[in-house]
Amino acid sequence: MATSPQFPRPPVAPQPPRSSSPVVAIVLLVLALIIMAAGLAVYIGLHFISHAVHMQVVQSDNGRKEVSIKTPLGSLDVHPEVSEASLGLPIYPGATRVKDHDSATVNIHIADEAQVRVLTAKFETTDFCEKVRMFYQARLGDQVTKYREKDQEGKTVFEIKHGKQTKVVSLKTEGDKTEIDLVRVSEGREEGN
Repeated sequence: MATSPQFPRPPVAPQPPRSSSPVVAIVLLVLALIIMAAGLAVYIGLHFISHAVHMQVVQSDNGRKEVSIKTPLGSLDVHPEVSEASLGLPIYPGATRVKDHDSATVNIHIADEAQVRVLTAKFETTDFCEKVRMFYQARLGDQVTKYREKDQEGKTVFEIKHGKQTKVVSLKTEGDKTEIDLVRVSEGREEGN
């Protein structure tokens, strides 16, 4: 018997490997859920902030703006007006307030925590710095807890510190004028001068 010759079989393309585990699908699904949850959290946070934060800007009679921002975490109020009484410091006689420059009352209140009040005003006079220094030395007297004559910036500084309240008078010659910076910082609920 004669056998017929057998031809080799042509090669068969390999079958793609079968994935018996849905790991890739689960990873993609979890990633999609994380992205959706993060987007939802951002949306809810922005929605909450937009409804919980109240900002008010009011123009005062002299044209300066007062700003008030209230949030569930605290508040910030900025008023352009300061007075001798609110500063708790004397204003040099004849000195003029430098308009739109470093003069404001800022109240910062953190809900159920600290409260800080900063009052600052800048004045100038044509009197010599020595004359202005003698005025403040006489008026502040023994209240002064720290005194610096002509520091590295050329300023003469009087500092009064009692408890959680600090008051500062800073004098500096600028050209033919004397600049007077008055600052009062109060922490907590203390409001007395």
